[in-house]
Amino acid sequence: MSELFRPTAQLKISITPECNNDCAICLNKTTRTGNKNKRILSEGKIRQLVDEGANLGMVGTYWTGGEPLIEYKNLLKLIEYSTKRGMIPTIVTNGGMIGAYGNYRELNKELLKKASLYDIDTPDIVRSLKKAGLERVYFSVDNSHNTLESPNSRVSNCVPSELVAKSIRSFLKEGFGSIHKLDAIGHQLRITATSSGMWHKPTNNIIQDVINKSGVGLKKLLTSNSSIYENKEGQILLKRLGISNVGKASTLGDNVLENKSGKNLFEICCNHFTPTNKAYDGGKYHRDLFIDWNGIVYTCGNHAYSIGNVFNESLSSIIEGVNKPKLDSEFAINRKVFHSLLVLSQNKRIGSNAIGEAFRLISLKNPELIKDIKTQCGACNCLGNNKQLQREFLKALDDNSVLH
Repeated sequence: MSELFRPTAQLKISITPECNNDCAICLNKTTRTGNKNKRILSEGKIRQLVDEGANLGMVGTYWTGGEPLIEYKNLLKLIEYSTKRGMIPTIVTNGGMIGAYGNYRELNKELLKKASLYDIDTPDIVRSLKKAGLERVYFSVDNSHNTLESPNSRVSNCVPSELVAKSIRSFLKEGFGSIHKLDAIGHQLRITATSSGMWHKPTNNIIQDVINKSGVGLKKLLTSNSSIYENKEGQILLKRLGISNVGKASTLGDNVLENKSGKNLFEICCNHFTPTNKAYDGGKYHRDLFIDWNGIVYTCGNHAYSIGNVFNESLSSIIEGVNKPKLDSEFAINRKVFHSLLVLSQNKRIGSNAIGEAFRLISLKNPELIKDIKTQCGACNCLGNNKQLQREFLKALDDNSVLH
């Protein structure tokens, strides 16, 4: 197998399309009711994928949804299985199913009972996840996921900040406030917040409310978008992300989704193309794979490049399809485009600027195509889903001089 594309980082798997939230910016395009009665990955199929990931040398599993705690019983078994296969487990959650109490608990009684969580207290849920082998937790916190309303309000499809804080406090008490020995895992307890434009202020208010209720204080400001908070029980890493132009977010206005053009567009970088030297494999490979609940495989969790379907191919076959792209499959052009971006990233002048360079090349052929592109991570998504952009990019690459 060619080593240009060899994922060795997280095998991200959406185990359910259902969620206890309805978020306009959901990267996974899942809602409380919008994805029922569709073909989803079975537990057996997921175990097979974990086996394949382990055999490929991947370092961990990353369980998401929807909200993965809706599949609590299955989640415990899958965490335990991936641990046995040497795959370090992570979950990403909005915290509502873990910390539910008060009126919120009653309003979500049906979902909690379905998940077998209605009669379990938060500390017991956390302990069971830890016992199964869970190593890392991501809390998704922003004004689309949460509300400053009390758990005793009438809000049922937005997780109150106190529920998230209650979950965080329980994970801190169980020792999740540590830093894993592998840099590829790092902080075992994280908060991620997604916002842009007019959403910055309300999201910052939500974050601060969660931080205050979690009983932690600022330890260190790492960058303008990342900080470390701590108390005597441990640390939390907070990261702020830009809104992507995916799912319901594609309908949001320009004051939320950032627009870039010209030089700004050409300078866009994505670290997924250039693994860091601190990665557990020395930065040689270290790339993720994301498998959606419907079996579609993407090169990252932003749904930018769909490269295969696990109901039709093995992961090895899909990876080989990127390394040796042929124009004779359903995912042919995406595989070719992603392969070409990896080729660009090998050029020392370009590196992590492969996306920006792609847009520069497109502008040489057809500048009208890149006017008013909505960006953030959405820039990658634009190229991953717009066939006209993709064709212009591949045409530009046919001119060998572009790399010199």
